[in-house]
Amino acid sequence: MSDSEPPRRKTLSLKSPVAAPGGPPPLERMVKPSARATVFTPHAAPPPPPAPAPTGDWKCKPCGTRFDPPTDIPDEDSVRCPSCNARLGLAADFRADPPNVAKLRARWLKKA
Repeated sequence: MSDSEPPRRKTLSLKSPVAAPGGPPPLERMVKPSARATVFTPHAAPPPPPAPAPTGDWKCKPCGTRFDPPTDIPDEDSVRCPSCNARLGLAADFRADPPNVAKLRARWLKKA
């Protein structure tokens, strides 16, 4: 090593859980157990929230997401899936009565 080079620093290693001298202790030693232990009982857990009601009369064929085609776009614009961004067809094909399902990559869902 010549006099013009600065001294090299020590290489830090993440393999050893031992703390560096003068540094904070390892994370495992910093965690303190709580004074009160929490006991999990299956009957005390609240029931999961109900699934949200499905929205939309259409279902994207590529990903299966339900959606409503936008009504505020011109007929020549493409309708895209809100989830996977797949091009599903033209807005005019969705608005046709009956819808032209042969040109669409979406499926109309029957209302029950």
